[in-house]
Amino acid sequence: MKQLVLLISLILIPFVMKAQGSWTWTQLADLPIPTSNNALVEASTPNGKFAYSFGGITDSLTHQDIHQRVFKYNVSQDIWSEMDPIPDTLGKIGSAASFVNGKIYLIGGYHVEANGDETSSEKVHIYNPLNDEFEPNGTNLPIPIDDHVQAVWKDSLIYVVTGWSNTSNSPAVQIYNPYTNTWTLGESTPNTSEFKSFGASGYILGDTIFYFGGVKDAPNFETTNFLRKGVIDPNNPTQIDWSIININSGLPIYRSACSGHNYSVFWIGGTQEAYNYNAIEYYTNDTVYSNSRIFEINFQTQQQSNLFNEQNRVMDLRGIAKIGGGNWIIAGGIDSLKASNETYLLHNPDLSNIDQAITPPYFEVYSEDSNFKVITENVGEVTVYDIQGRTLFSSKKQLADLIIEKSTLQGGMLLFTFDDKINLPILIKKINQ
Repeated sequence: MKQLVLLISLILIPFVMKAQGSWTWTQLADLPIPTSNNALVEASTPNGKFAYSFGGITDSLTHQDIHQRVFKYNVSQDIWSEMDPIPDTLGKIGSAASFVNGKIYLIGGYHVEANGDETSSEKVHIYNPLNDEFEPNGTNLPIPIDDHVQAVWKDSLIYVVTGWSNTSNSPAVQIYNPYTNTWTLGESTPNTSEFKSFGASGYILGDTIFYFGGVKDAPNFETTNFLRKGVIDPNNPTQIDWSIININSGLPIYRSACSGHNYSVFWIGGTQEAYNYNAIEYYTNDTVYSNSRIFEINFQTQQQSNLFNEQNRVMDLRGIAKIGGGNWIIAGGIDSLKASNETYLLHNPDLSNIDQAITPPYFEVYSEDSNFKVITENVGEVTVYDIQGRTLFSSKKQLADLIIEKSTLQGGMLLFTFDDKINLPILIKKINQ
């Protein structure tokens, strides 16, 4: 029986940014508990932007450590909070979550019994981030699935592609309509080991699904480096034209995070070997380590890049939160055969539209009792000058609000500037009493 594992070795230097090509990594507030193989997803509400972590495995990675706990990350405050648990009978791993039309849909995954038996889940949990409550479950999956590819088409349909179903890899493409709470079966992938996989990940650009890597079926559980493409018929979204892209996609990838923007798709981390949920490789019992890789493809220019950096090693990811403005969040994983609680902001200005903005990026400074609160939507630099142009304060501004104590600034007129290194700097004047 196929089993899973979780792993993420994240940057070990606290709150230090390390460039990797156009990528910078910044450590954020830690998860309340170490966890891995957690379904991670973004959510946007009138109250702000958030990332959510659903389920996973904690501590020493035994089946007893698989949990149902849910955590919410407040982007503007850099704070994690615990929410109500997943309404299921047992904890589970191998799920995936998607944000569509204001709600989160947590789909599939699997349970591990005390005797080691694993059961794929058919459940669809619906979470409303506006009031932070689970709603009644959605219609069950036609085919129970875990460790699958899950991607959203046009904020409309959720595509569940291949994955493991109890005893083997499935070629099925299951399509969920959140608006009608119904499932349909799409054009299956070819019923071959080149397409069927567990632990692959993918993204939808326009009308095309791209998914990469994963593991072939038993008995060998061999990792792959196949990059597959499925072109969706927009007039009949169940019809999909499947093919393998013949490009040199490098080393195999298993359990990486995948996202994209405009014409580009990228895969963060993962491993070259398949492993069990305790981070031990199948058959050899060797410890598995991250590939320390970011694999990115621009499908318009056909350019691709492989970036490696040992300080940016991550693995066993079941999702990534796309925050916007070239920003993504990952959280959890495994480090040295233990679950991790680390959270990171990944920033790449090349994968955003902020350089095309016809209006300046959002930048506000609010005067509170004893502080100034600085709010932006992009990563950049905040500098405060006095009226003579002398620098009184300077700091890197991440996504979280920046709090500046008024006592550190002199009285009178202050000039707050924000520079994201792409748009023209913005100036705001404030009086410090």
